[in-house]
Amino acid sequence: GSNSRYDRPGSEGEALTAETVGHVDGLVPGGPAARGGVQPGDELLAVNGLVPRDIVDVRLDGGGPRVELDLRRNGKNVILTIEKRPDEDLGILFEHPAFDRLKTCNNACEFCFIAGLPRGLRHTLYIKDDDFRYSFLYGSFTTLTNLSEMEWRRILFQRLSPLRVSVHATDPSLRSELLRNPQAPPILAQLDELGEHGIRVHAQIVLMPGRNDGIALRSTIADLAARYPTVESVAVVPVGLTAHARVTKTRPVQPADAAAAIDLVEEWQRSCRRAFACGFVYASDELYLLAGRRLPSARSYDGFPQLQNGVGCVQLFRADWKRAARRLPEAVDPPMAVAWATGRLMAPILQACAADLASVRGLSVEVVSVENSLFGAQVTVAGLVTARDLLDAVSDRGIDRLILPRSMLDAQGQRTIDDWSLQDIAERLRVEAVVGANARDLVEASVRREPESLPVARPVDTIARHQCKSTREGEQACAAS
Repeated sequence: GSNSRYDRPGSEGEALTAETVGHVDGLVPGGPAARGGVQPGDELLAVNGLVPRDIVDVRLDGGGPRVELDLRRNGKNVILTIEKRPDEDLGILFEHPAFDRLKTCNNACEFCFIAGLPRGLRHTLYIKDDDFRYSFLYGSFTTLTNLSEMEWRRILFQRLSPLRVSVHATDPSLRSELLRNPQAPPILAQLDELGEHGIRVHAQIVLMPGRNDGIALRSTIADLAARYPTVESVAVVPVGLTAHARVTKTRPVQPADAAAAIDLVEEWQRSCRRAFACGFVYASDELYLLAGRRLPSARSYDGFPQLQNGVGCVQLFRADWKRAARRLPEAVDPPMAVAWATGRLMAPILQACAADLASVRGLSVEVVSVENSLFGAQVTVAGLVTARDLLDAVSDRGIDRLILPRSMLDAQGQRTIDDWSLQDIAERLRVEAVVGANARDLVEASVRREPESLPVARPVDTIARHQCKSTREGEQACAAS
């Protein structure tokens, strides 16, 4: 039976189970929880007497200046009282953000990337998550089609805002067809109710030629624009089909499709700027590059509300690059040959950046465009490049250092999509491998022999040479020994 101490209003008296325990993985140094005695390995049972289902509950239930935590430590219950500033985060890092089950997708989209994945990739890629909490916490997109009444009421009560929602089409029958879910609730009614509770939404439309483009796209944008400011922004992105996709109704976006979608988006932007003082709807960088169109200025993205959807990334990178490349050394000594690996989509952008480093004596920079043999030549983004394709592209180039974009690795920055580590890549190529997340990282990794703030992997036989330091006695002390 349930323990009344741990009952959460609206939880229907569910008993505390192993699935509703938050496993403490680490602590923010000097944070309230660390000062109050919480330890890695503890299990969080309750916050102020309420069972947290996830870190959203922990943040909301623990928002006050005095927080009581019920913990289990080595099989024994411990109660701690934490003193902190109002709304200050407790500073607890959990093993998983959701303590109960991750909500998975109940749709059967023909264009689903996960459904078409081949075997042998990173195991986490095969999870079809569609969890509103991850949308709120991390900006992932959710369809809002798999919610129980209690979960919907929770979103409204806790005012989880903003949410990022995959809309695709606002016509109920068309959306149900695209999602292959006849039970999908009407999205416009959901958006209206979210708006009534002050919850904002960033929407996504995955463009599928012949299905939700043209008149359907115009109608969808009109419906969403009528709900501004509840709907704060809309991104139009091309459907991503790989060589493994099992589709019968959906085809890849061609340059003419991309150009037509951009024309429609820019037409709406002009009217939205007059009405809302912002563009509201934005075409992704990939659509512009596919159509061979000039990208809009950085200012046109109105603060980049859809950045994680690939909207404005190129212009933001270019602006960051201009700042990062202002102070370059005159020379690199000893000379160094560097390769920047990327997908075919970004290669021309990076080649222009590499030209800016031509004045640095002793530095050779080569942009390596990696063709995607696993997912097919039509997949041109760096985030889906495999280590195996990377090795084929970079081998025997005579480089000293390989620089990878952060998007080529998982959320932890540790594994490629085919489950190789940075160290694995360095060992196989016999070169240094460095990861850069932005333009500043790219400059640092290219011109500095020892990039201080970046992840670096070196072949084992070179580690000792980098880590040996002279002692006061003149002997060599090796940190790798």
